[in-house]
Amino acid sequence: MEFLLAGLSVRALAQSAVRAGYQVAAVDHFGDRDLAGLVPHRSLLRDLGAAFKAQALPGLAAGLDYQALAYVSNLENHPEVVRDLAGHRPVFGNPPEVLGRVRHWPTLRRVCAEQGLAMPETLFPGEETRAAPGLAWLRKPILSGGGHAIRPWDGLPLGPGWYVQAKVPGVDASAVFVANGRTSVVLGLCEQIIGDRRLGAKGFRHCGNVFPLAPDLGGTERMLAAVQDMADSLTRSFGLRGVCGLDFMVASGPDGAARPVLLEVNPRPTSSAELIEEAGLASIFEVHVQAMAGILPARPKHGPVREYLAKGIAFARQAMVLPEEEAWMTAGLRDVGYPGDAIAPGQPICSILTRGRDRREALENLFAAGRTLRRNLAGGAPGQAWPGPATAKHHDLPRGERLE
Repeated sequence: MEFLLAGLSVRALAQSAVRAGYQVAAVDHFGDRDLAGLVPHRSLLRDLGAAFKAQALPGLAAGLDYQALAYVSNLENHPEVVRDLAGHRPVFGNPPEVLGRVRHWPTLRRVCAEQGLAMPETLFPGEETRAAPGLAWLRKPILSGGGHAIRPWDGLPLGPGWYVQAKVPGVDASAVFVANGRTSVVLGLCEQIIGDRRLGAKGFRHCGNVFPLAPDLGGTERMLAAVQDMADSLTRSFGLRGVCGLDFMVASGPDGAARPVLLEVNPRPTSSAELIEEAGLASIFEVHVQAMAGILPARPKHGPVREYLAKGIAFARQAMVLPEEEAWMTAGLRDVGYPGDAIAPGQPICSILTRGRDRREALENLFAAGRTLRRNLAGGAPGQAWPGPATAKHHDLPRGERLE
């Protein structure tokens, strides 16, 4: 069976699928260099010179021969596009009707209340008067992704396409889990890196993850069990299938103990899922496929942490053009563009993956790699040459999505 992989950036899932021995083709926006030669692919940016628009992907896929569909961000916001891409073919992941429910914020709010799942107070247009004045509130887009366009709420009436959510103090975190419609297995918990200026990000922009979630930040067995219960409850309520993600805050509960407070359900493979695979805990595409047959992996055994992995997305601070010389492409870069690519301020340059004996070292290596990248792009001393898809070991290949 040949799969079509679709979304904003499919590089990571394509890599996982190829490693697992599956035949895949791809349609996405970026068409990055490290996707070339890996699988047959088409790109909105490179083939059409077009900005990303999910509704353009079915046209881009026209004429490709595939028997099943799998997708990544941000098609969870566009169930009609998933339907058009699949046609009569099976969807490996959540079907459009499930997306329509789990990404419908009033429905998610109701389900959380019914199931006793902690979720910040969330209000929609027409409910603004219910906002408690003593809380800080964030205005968020209904069609959310990667923290884009989140702002502190000014108290003005909400327009269509927006909601407000009470800001919860705590640690930004995420979970990767795999579900079969009835139950689930949490594969791991990650710390989220949000708005870090060392990566060129700001505000609430998602710009990376650290795996695993450190114990002093809430990555305890008790937290893992609580997130497992949350994933099971959401799986049963919505019939979730395949590899999915949860964004949550590690926050203090009424008893003072740390608990997960749900922010968002990502009903498709997430950016942080690649860290799970890099850590050797699961083949993401393989467990995604197996879950569709109802088969879930055993729960990973999380012993003493011997290595932390950090993934960051480096954003451009000013307009730039990727140079012809390749010395800037150091090992560990992922989602790499082509010479001559123009990158606007605030847009992603590439992803970076680093490792460390502990969280601090992994992050220090990540930020150091980011500084080296910017220095090399500015014409400074070249770094270690990027090995390229043909010769690199699999853990050095560029990987990752632009959105969590």
